[in-house]
Amino acid sequence: MLVEEIMKREVITISRHETVQEALGKTKEYRIRHLPVVDEQGRLVGIVSDRDLRDVSPSTLLQPGDIDILKATKVEEIMKYPVLTAHPLDGVDEAARIMYEYRIGCLPVVKGDKLVGIITETDLLRVLVEWVGTLEPGTVLEIEVPDRPGALAEVATAVKKHGVNMCSLLMRCGHRPNTRLITAKLQTMQVAQIIEDIEALGFRVLAPCRRG
Repeated sequence: MLVEEIMKREVITISRHETVQEALGKTKEYRIRHLPVVDEQGRLVGIVSDRDLRDVSPSTLLQPGDIDILKATKVEEIMKYPVLTAHPLDGVDEAARIMYEYRIGCLPVVKGDKLVGIITETDLLRVLVEWVGTLEPGTVLEIEVPDRPGALAEVATAVKKHGVNMCSLLMRCGHRPNTRLITAKLQTMQVAQIIEDIEALGFRVLAPCRRG
């Protein structure tokens, strides 16, 4: 999946010459946490977050003097730059890695020297929910398998034998050495026999837990 598939294309921006008061107004009006700062040609020159704005106005009960500070402080005085960005053709996984590694809540998307979109933590969370299949009815199996070729295919064959469809499938490193974890969302609630067949292959089904 590419960044251009999930990015917001209508980006609320601000110029470096506008005031902090105007920036605060935009974040409240549009209910957003990040404002890319662009120049007259639409080029990205910085970014401000709701945290940056709160640092200028720490009090929730603004006094007359606080209002004067907000009006007098320009966005260019508090904006962050240079800005970490993504390209529309970057993978969503790479964008997520950058946001996680640098602990940032958004990535402006730039093509050439122009701002063309933005992705946020909320966008990535939506993708994760879709990938895991959370919104579809069924049962999630978590299976520990050996870290070797063919293990995933064996699990898929065991599920296919019961005529059940997988609506999502993820694989990651296991908690124990030389293992991997498969998370599969099956479009059925009747998984007892499927679990037995998977365990007969020598794999461990970690979830759902079997009672009794």
